[in-house]
Amino acid sequence: MNTILRSFMDLPVENEKGRSGVRVVHAVNVGSPEKVHYTYDMDRGNMVQMWRGEFLDATPMWYSRGDGSSRPVGSVQYFGQPSFTLAKLASPQAAWVADSAGTGYRPGGYDTDKNDQPTFNYQLYGANVKDAIRVMEGGKGLRRELTVQNPVANLYARLAGGSTIEEVSRNLYLIDGKSYYIRLDDAGGAKPVVRDANGRKELIVPVSGKLSYSIIF
Repeated sequence: MNTILRSFMDLPVENEKGRSGVRVVHAVNVGSPEKVHYTYDMDRGNMVQMWRGEFLDATPMWYSRGDGSSRPVGSVQYFGQPSFTLAKLASPQAAWVADSAGTGYRPGGYDTDKNDQPTFNYQLYGANVKDAIRVMEGGKGLRRELTVQNPVANLYARLAGGSTIEEVSRNLYLIDGKSYYIRLDDAGGAKPVVRDANGRKELIVPVSGKLSYSIIF
């Protein structure tokens, strides 16, 4: 069975002011028997990290006075500064949304299936979003399926960001020189775009209803 634990989660990544260290205060940590785990940020509707190995060291939650946080136990892949998965852009080159102002973002918790795997729910730009993340067969990575009911025009998903993004074959992208791969499984015919953003690269794709992709690491 899967394990779900809510806690604070501290990430060793740069924040908006360039300082190292970001705390996710509404983190949902999801563990699996395949020893592939991830942390979901309920304030932005997105994953912030995934890792392979044991699940969590929850000692900081209760030791001494406790600070409510936990730590991954294993080899962690961070996804950088926490951000929204979905954003409405005026053009494919417009800056990604930095906060919830104007998005109407409202978290809606999550539902679990018979294996205790959560599907996260939220509202964004008046649309209802379901975000299902599942461990791939053999523990090769994570498969994610986003379902957006009544999406607005010019809605995009950001699948990855990094210093380098290379298309190694059709719909398969290498992020940050073998850190991990993104495989676009079904984008409803939409074409992904690799773009420049503040000296880095981003992989985005238009969303018109349903989107599924895999993170292989």
